[in-house]
Amino acid sequence: MKKNKKALKKTEGVKKILLFGFEDLRMILAMEAAARSFGAETAAVPRNCWGQTLGELAEKGPRPGAGTAGDAAGQMLVLCGLDGELDALLPALRAAGAGCVKAVLTERNRSWTAARLYRELQRERQALEGGR
Repeated sequence: MKKNKKALKKTEGVKKILLFGFEDLRMILAMEAAARSFGAETAAVPRNCWGQTLGELAEKGPRPGAGTAGDAAGQMLVLCGLDGELDALLPALRAAGAGCVKAVLTERNRSWTAARLYRELQRERQALEGGR
């Protein structure tokens, strides 16, 4: 537990948005512009890096060959160090064209792979849409 808290503190001051499944340059640039207005940087994560943990991606960035997405396909955003700005950031991201699933990097999910988080978010989305 102490290790996770220590690792989370490493990324607390860093404002970053991890972009998963974004391949269109115009869309990546639109996400970068939205992030910049909140003092955040972006990192496009290729599919062959979806096997890395979210914490590692937030701290060190993508490392090619770290594992694939498996059955995870689609787009996802992971917001790191932006908890206090979500009310303004989320509409800005939607306006920039991000209609995909989104998550905040937390102490609980930072040890998850990107592929695991994506599958979990898809399950949650399906459960919510099925309940309508």
